[in-house]
Amino acid sequence: MVAQQVVSPVLVGRDEALAALLATLETAVTRGPAVVLLAGEAGIGKSRLLAEFTGSVHTRVRAVSGACAELGGDGLAYAPFVAIVRRLISDGRAGRRHELAEWFPQLGTAAPGPGGKHRLHEAVLALVETVAADRPLLLAIEDLHWADAASRELFGFLARNLVQPGVLLAATYRPADPGTARLAPLLSELARGRHTTTLRLGPLTEAQVGRQLAAILGAAPDPAAARRIHERSDGNPLFVEALARAGDRTPESLRELLLYGPRSLPAPARRLLGTASAAGGRLEHRLLARVAELGRDDDLDTLLRDLVDRSLLVVAGDGYDFRHALIRQAVYEDLLPGERARVHARYAEALRDTASLAELATHAYAAGDAGTTLTAAYRGAVRAYRSYAYAEQQHLLDRVLRVWDRVDEPATRLGVDRVDVLTAAAEAAMLTGDYPQGIDRATEGLAAVDERAEPGRAALLLEHRGRLSIRLDGTGIEDLEHALALLPDDPDSVQRGRILGMMAMGRPLRTESSRAEFSAALRAGRRTGDPTVTVRGLLGVGAMTGEPALLAEAATLADGLDSPDLALTVPMYQAALHTRLGDQQRAVAVARDGIRRARRLGLARSRGAELARYAARGLMLAGRWAEADTVLAEALREDPPRATRLALRILAGRLALLRGEVAAADEAAAQVADIDGHDLLGLLTRHQLLCEVAVAHGELDRADRYLDRALADPALTVHYGNDSRPVLLAGALVLRARLDRGGRAAAGVAARRDRIAALDAAIEVDGPFDAAQRIMLAALLDGRGFDRAVTAWRGLEQPYELAEALYRHVRADRPADSAAHLREAAQLAERLGATPLAQRIGRLVDAAPARHGLTDRERDVLELLAAGHSNRQIAQRLHISPSTAGVHVSHILAKLGAATRTEAAAIAHRESLLEPTDGPA
Repeated sequence: MVAQQVVSPVLVGRDEALAALLATLETAVTRGPAVVLLAGEAGIGKSRLLAEFTGSVHTRVRAVSGACAELGGDGLAYAPFVAIVRRLISDGRAGRRHELAEWFPQLGTAAPGPGGKHRLHEAVLALVETVAADRPLLLAIEDLHWADAASRELFGFLARNLVQPGVLLAATYRPADPGTARLAPLLSELARGRHTTTLRLGPLTEAQVGRQLAAILGAAPDPAAARRIHERSDGNPLFVEALARAGDRTPESLRELLLYGPRSLPAPARRLLGTASAAGGRLEHRLLARVAELGRDDDLDTLLRDLVDRSLLVVAGDGYDFRHALIRQAVYEDLLPGERARVHARYAEALRDTASLAELATHAYAAGDAGTTLTAAYRGAVRAYRSYAYAEQQHLLDRVLRVWDRVDEPATRLGVDRVDVLTAAAEAAMLTGDYPQGIDRATEGLAAVDERAEPGRAALLLEHRGRLSIRLDGTGIEDLEHALALLPDDPDSVQRGRILGMMAMGRPLRTESSRAEFSAALRAGRRTGDPTVTVRGLLGVGAMTGEPALLAEAATLADGLDSPDLALTVPMYQAALHTRLGDQQRAVAVARDGIRRARRLGLARSRGAELARYAARGLMLAGRWAEADTVLAEALREDPPRATRLALRILAGRLALLRGEVAAADEAAAQVADIDGHDLLGLLTRHQLLCEVAVAHGELDRADRYLDRALADPALTVHYGNDSRPVLLAGALVLRARLDRGGRAAAGVAARRDRIAALDAAIEVDGPFDAAQRIMLAALLDGRGFDRAVTAWRGLEQPYELAEALYRHVRADRPADSAAHLREAAQLAERLGATPLAQRIGRLVDAAPARHGLTDRERDVLELLAAGHSNRQIAQRLHISPSTAGVHVSHILAKLGAATRTEAAAIAHRESLLEPTDGPA
């Protein structure tokens, strides 16, 4: 039987992309390591293009590749790198086999050694550069959108740290695949690389589809048929191939399109293809030979040759893969339930004595083998934890719990009971940022524990649930208090010290409870020598006293612990302290370093996204708005936990508002408008955003409602001024907007001003940054004193705040150097892209010559004077004394050159002096 041509023997429509690949290779060889990303929808031809490129350079380049597998969402740790490392070692570089076997058990016996994940990354890096020393190396990863977190981190590490020329990293991915959301931070990082090229493959044109059909059919197609196929395929080469020989009876669904070829196979070949589809991706020939169900007269090699000739399978290293994942998925879904179970059972049996624990668990679970699933999944979870592959650990522990009740004596099999598994699952969920599931797992564990018989165990679960709840929604203190009550009142108890530290971390720093708990934790840590307790105590005491040295000691201790979550909590405290001290550049540096570390440790979604909040705030205050945009976008693409996501949205909304992008600010404000009574620090500034958005729209009644709600929030007085005073500043801007509008709009200002002033007095000043905030707040409330704010913000090098203070100083006080102040403010606003502020400055510049040097207060008096009010009435309306009102009137008459109040009123109306110089601040 002669197989019909299915795949075009020539690559159509990709000449420019192929040329770009060759150019990128030349860059890698002559100028240093390079990265090329091939992006496109399923079936667009990414793998074909990469194969053509590899074939064209094979005589001068060593090419190795690996593929990411989609095994029901398992995301096998380091899956694509197993094949790559094995191939590199087999090419004569066996010196690192034992060093790498700790993470890739398929390589043999592991060599013990310290260093964790960093040692793995360095070992792979050294191996790649060693292999590339004598011949250029192309290292390709297929289907990067399916990559597990550990593989994404390793790929990013290589891209950042390769320095030797001659290495080209290539990867294919689907931009629209659901898995690409997890890939976004890596793609963003790679895009910033000097030698990164991204090729986005688009659909073929009608003419190119015609050429593809001609190559497949061996003759030029009928133009009408080519047009129909182009329309139906949308120019996707894979679908063109499926439609090429379908004739008038073209199947209607995509699934039927993809199954057109497989369903036309003889029964033995179709059965083998179905077996291959259950592997979930690339599979070795030896494994396929073990699981294939062959008849007496069937020859495996003959069947495989037919499948390869029909372009359903392709040769991939020492095994096979489907030409496209869509075909594999369609074939797998076409299997009957019984067929699937039997195929997976054969895979499980073949993998039983191998190191592929996650794959074994997947196949055993699909086959209904609960016992094998239990042991393989648990052993795989332990290994995943040691490899920092927390998402895989969480998934495998979930699988253990799913089959627990279906296995006889599961605790005896594993050496741990169900509560132990639930405890580990709760911790894994915390590390991945899946806080709701972690809370559920801890709650399940608590339901199974008798706290009177096992108080320490119950306290540990309560600690986990309390910490998860704090991160989810700010609650959780009650669980920690309960945990503490279960333990003996022993000041030297390590467990008690840990819980005390966690309780303090869950409270606002200004509370007496927090101060006492942090101090007690530090004392317990010093006495017992427990580093975890000591680190938690150092963080709190260092933050409360403002001593960077204590935080530096905490960082040193945390680096020696096997606790990446705690190690990444340290830079949050450090960044917050640097911000309080007014050193935004250092705050940004430490937070960004923490983000990079979080990515390496598989914690980008949880701790990494939280660190992004600190980095973005520092960048905004430092005037580095474009960088803040990038940090916020990358963190949000990680799909962080809800509270972190909302805090990031608030920052993004404020940044948009400062730029005049009101629609984006509205969207952010809408997401937090209904949150009330929330204790999370990151959400306190929602009040600021809501007030400022309302003012930007000129909706002062709405702004008042938001302000009243903000001033009633008890959280304002339990947090440091660094975090609380921005809300009061937003309130002062609401009052300024009302005074600017004048008339009835100014009603109620005095009462709210008094409330803001009282809260301001109750909040202690928290370092240089907060001191500058307090000076600005006083100036906004009093309508004068902006010269002090200018000095404060200039000293802290915060450009937006400086520009705002310069503008208000000129507007309120009319200093002699007003023109210079306005020029500086305008330059700062323009450089930042602060469009609303730039417009207000421009209006003030335009209006300045016609304003006669009147201050804001004098304009307020003039407005009332022009309305016919006496000095006493003016004093009552503006809450000043009659004598002060008289002084203002005298100044106004002198500046206007008016002899009488009536003449002054006439000048004011004639020259439009009563129109506000700007909109809502």
